[in-house]
Amino acid sequence: MTQHKIKLSVPPDQEGERLDIFCARKVTDRTRSYFTKLASAGFILVDGLSARASLKIRKGMVIEIELAAPPPLEAEPEAIPLKIVYEDDRIAIIDKQAGMVVHPAAGNYEGTLINALLYHFGKSVSQELDPVRLGLVHRLDKDTSGLLVIAKDERALAYLQKELKERRVKRTYKALVWGNIHPAAGTINLPVGRSHRDRRKMMVNAREGRDAITHYETAESFDLACLLTVRLETGRTHQIRVHLAYFGHPVIGDPTYGGRSSYLRRLSRKELQKWSPLLSIMERQALHACELELPHPDDGRMIGFHSELPGDIIGALEFLRGE
Repeated sequence: MTQHKIKLSVPPDQEGERLDIFCARKVTDRTRSYFTKLASAGFILVDGLSARASLKIRKGMVIEIELAAPPPLEAEPEAIPLKIVYEDDRIAIIDKQAGMVVHPAAGNYEGTLINALLYHFGKSVSQELDPVRLGLVHRLDKDTSGLLVIAKDERALAYLQKELKERRVKRTYKALVWGNIHPAAGTINLPVGRSHRDRRKMMVNAREGRDAITHYETAESFDLACLLTVRLETGRTHQIRVHLAYFGHPVIGDPTYGGRSSYLRRLSRKELQKWSPLLSIMERQALHACELELPHPDDGRMIGFHSELPGDIIGALEFLRGE
């Protein structure tokens, strides 16, 4: 990209903001994470000196931003097969298979969706984008399958993240859960936050959690399970899994939130014999992102995509229908 510099002065009403938040407010076609990376690489000066992204700015400070590419790659391209539903020069829609980690983390820079995207996109993706997060607008858990949108340049990423925050990106899932939920359709509006006991897990957390809204509707019912159509209004980590488990209807196959062996302990010996084969079919959580609708970054027109249920969830449904 062509590099250029922006010079800003901090007004009184924005005193006390973090540096990266201030920059993202002023340069609206870039994301906050982009400016966090720029600051860590020394491309943002405050009163002539390099500054941390977390710096609390004061009125009158002069901020100089050099719009540059972020630091070098930490993840390498890998020739991993991808199911690409749609692609143009601004975005790509990926149908992710279950078992694939979305983005690299410390000590785990191989075999992820990002590695596959770096290989597929090559030079067509903007060098502005954080190479370890690339253009991820939203995420799916490792063992959740289905549709994801990827932005191919920083402006498309900032646009789609804003549309997601303003709830104009529509995401619909199919979830196979234990038990029959009552009422058959409804809305769960409970804040979700980090678990105090296990920081790898989330929980309904009224005191420290963030707003989380999940709409659901029963699509099909069975003796001891049901298939739900779930629409996310917000997108907190593990939101669907946490909300459904909170009401005693964990996603079938989910080991983290009670959808595997812990649920089977509730059953009688006869029920256990009847239903335990379901977990041999569903070796991961039965959650699939089946529909995605979003405004295109070029002109705001709404575009929609659909993903059929994968084989393991179809197999689980056939088992339940047979029973």
